[in-house]
Amino acid sequence: MNSAEKSIDYLISRSGFVGRQLLKLARWLLMNNGTAVKSSHGLTGFWQQQIRHNRLRIIRALSGFMIVFYTYYIGGSLTRSDQQTFAKLNGMDGNAYRLTLYNACFCGIPTAMGYFLLGEGFSLLKGLHSLAELPSLIAQQTSLGMGILSLAVDIFRMIDSAWHRRCWAPLGMFPLLINLPTYLKLIWTRVASSAKASPPWYRERKSNGQE
Repeated sequence: MNSAEKSIDYLISRSGFVGRQLLKLARWLLMNNGTAVKSSHGLTGFWQQQIRHNRLRIIRALSGFMIVFYTYYIGGSLTRSDQQTFAKLNGMDGNAYRLTLYNACFCGIPTAMGYFLLGEGFSLLKGLHSLAELPSLIAQQTSLGMGILSLAVDIFRMIDSAWHRRCWAPLGMFPLLINLPTYLKLIWTRVASSAKASPPWYRERKSNGQE
């Protein structure tokens, strides 16, 4: 294993359980995209080669779309450090901010617009029945509030990433779910580091229950 692979493996190991799996999958997708197909010989082989070629073009198009989606939706939803590792895997070292920028532009802001449309949909339900009026009103206001908050966060992410070239994780349930193990691991690492850095007399008093 060369030094670059060791460095990437170390960067991946710093992430939480979910983040590690997403980064490993990204590396696997990039390594397996564009695998060459052996050429055939003879007339029968020529037709088989044409069929394979057409299939390969479709597969490569789908694979390329999946990699772009995975890179900017999944990769742009990770923590700042994981986005930097993701960018390194994609040959974007030094341009990791693009993950945040494109994620905010093409994923985050359209999602915020979806919250607004959803809120308008709930407003239509209020006139169906008197019993549906209050729940529909609560759902409408909740959806609009989430849309405003999501839009504000993604506009900030878009502007800050373009201006200062920094990475930011988005706001939402999906980013929270995939990043929570990483956040917990970072907190645990910092707590353990601060405990090791404390004076010996403090650790001794703490172990004796005096603190």
